[in-house]
Amino acid sequence: MSSKLCFTGCQLICSEIVTANLTLPCDSFLLITGTVYSPDGIPLPNAAVEVRILDALNPSHFIRAGVTFSLSDGTFGFSLPKIQGRQYQLLAFSPLKVKA
Repeated sequence: MSSKLCFTGCQLICSEIVTANLTLPCDSFLLITGTVYSPDGIPLPNAAVEVRILDALNPSHFIRAGVTFSLSDGTFGFSLPKIQGRQYQLLAFSPLKVKA
């Protein structure tokens, strides 16, 4: 059974940090996919999505699991190992705009 969470741009912009708790299936790996949008609701290509594995007892300690970038339609995806007692954090960063 798959779980799907969707956060609106308003939730992300107003809160800056959005936390969601969910129960994951018993599989050993997770497939996480999503779409990065601009504040105007437009899919954002080339946005960086950093993945961190947090220690549930001390969330300020984390391991950088990696970074992925959104495609031209704003979508991204990656797989992660499911580790007992750990939490995952995703951070999205908009791409730099270089002025000519």
